[in-house]
Amino acid sequence: MKKGLFIIVVLWILAPYCQAQQWQSDLQIGLKEAARQNKKVLLFFSVPERCNACDKLERNIFKSLEFIDFAGENFVLVKIDFSYEAADLTKEQLEKNLLIVEKYNKDGFFPHVVVLNKDAKITNKVGVYTRETPQQYLSLLQKNIKS
Repeated sequence: MKKGLFIIVVLWILAPYCQAQQWQSDLQIGLKEAARQNKKVLLFFSVPERCNACDKLERNIFKSLEFIDFAGENFVLVKIDFSYEAADLTKEQLEKNLLIVEKYNKDGFFPHVVVLNKDAKITNKVGVYTRETPQQYLSLLQKNIKS
């Protein structure tokens, strides 16, 4: 009985940290969800197979407990992924993604992170990932979080 209770308590404590982030792949769905939840959209452009910094940003920042907690309270996450795994995107979604790149990542930098308000206006841009700690990266994201 005590062992079962212990396991339940441990799972209850760890549950918030075990939740996987839900990254949308469609910006319009992300914007609707952000408006519904009164959050901003964190828009992440990635090409992990050809961009070492993309992979490191995901591994070191986006999978950190600090980011997961902060993002859960403040953002709807949208990832525009041009990886080989994303090759199964429909032609329509690929065309949408290219239009999104033209609008929010004109220079074609990867990784590229922007924060959008519910009206799809940029409120913050985060520069190239340069090995910041999760705390340092969160401070970059917080600059215009209230806008």
